[in-house]
Amino acid sequence: MRKWILFIAMAVILVFPSFASAQGGTSIESVTISLWPEYDKPDMLVINYIMLSEKTELPVQLNVRVAADAILHTVAIGETSGSVSDQGVEYSTKKDGDWLVISVTATGSAIQIEYYDPSLKKDAALRSYSHRWLSDYDVENFGVVFQQPFDAATFVSSLSLEDDGIHADDMQYYSSNIGVVPAGETITFDMSYQKQTDSLSVSRLEVQPLVVDEDTPGRVSLNNYLPYMIGGLGVIMIVGGLLYYRQSGRSGSKKSRRRRTEGQENETGVYCAQCGTRARGGDRFCRTCGSRIRQSEE
Repeated sequence: MRKWILFIAMAVILVFPSFASAQGGTSIESVTISLWPEYDKPDMLVINYIMLSEKTELPVQLNVRVAADAILHTVAIGETSGSVSDQGVEYSTKKDGDWLVISVTATGSAIQIEYYDPSLKKDAALRSYSHRWLSDYDVENFGVVFQQPFDAATFVSSLSLEDDGIHADDMQYYSSNIGVVPAGETITFDMSYQKQTDSLSVSRLEVQPLVVDEDTPGRVSLNNYLPYMIGGLGVIMIVGGLLYYRQSGRSGSKKSRRRRTEGQENETGVYCAQCGTRARGGDRFCRTCGSRIRQSEE
C-alpha cells in the first residue's frame, strides 16, 4: 500500500512539475486594486498593482486572473511600482471559465495590469459594480482603492471604507485593507453610487499649463544662435549677389556678340560702282544712289 502511495506521489510531481514549481517559488507581497469608474470610458477601469516578495526568483511566470470579458489595456513590469514600463513585456492570455488568465513573464518585482471591465451597471442615476479576485498564489497584503467620479454622490461599498482624501487630481478617493488572502480563496465585493450625468471624469480634470523658460530641458534658445543666423543670411545674400552679377554679365556679352554677328551678316564685300557705298547682303540696288549693284558672280 505504501509503495502505491509513493508511486502516485511521484507521478503527480512528474506530471505537474511546472505547477509545483510555480506554487512553491512565487510569493506575492502585496496586491492593490484601484477601481476608477467612468474615468475615460463608460466602464470600470481596473488597475492591479502587484509586488512580488523578495524571495521570488526572477524571472518567473506569473498568472493573474481577471474578468473573462475584460478588455486588456496595459501590462507593465519594473523593479519598483514607479518604474514600470510596458516595453518588451512578454505575456499571453487565455480563457478559463469565468476568468481571463494573463500569463506574464515577470522580469521585475513590480507588475501593473490595467483593463476595462464593461460590467459596470447603470440604472438611471444608480451605478453598481461587483468585483471578484482569485489568486493562484498567497497574498500577504491585499487592498482596494476606490476613485469617486465627479458629480457622484452616496458612494458605498460592501467593504469597510476609509476616507483617503482628495488627491492631486482633485478627485475623492476611498481605501480598504483586507490583509492576507490565501491562494485559491475568492474575494467578492460590491460598490455603488449615484450619478446624474454620463460625463466622464477625465473631461473634468484641469490641465495645468506647461511653463517653458530658458532652463527647460530640450528647449532651444534662439538668442544663442541669432548671431550665427544673421551671419549666415549675410553670406547667402553676398553669394546670391555675385551669382546674379556674373549671370547678368554673361547675358549682356551674349547679346553684344549676337548684335555684332548680325551686323557682319548684313554687310557684304560688294560696293556700288557709281558712289562706292558698301552694299548689304541681299541688296540689288544701292541704298545711296539707287544704281544697280553688280554682284561678284555676275
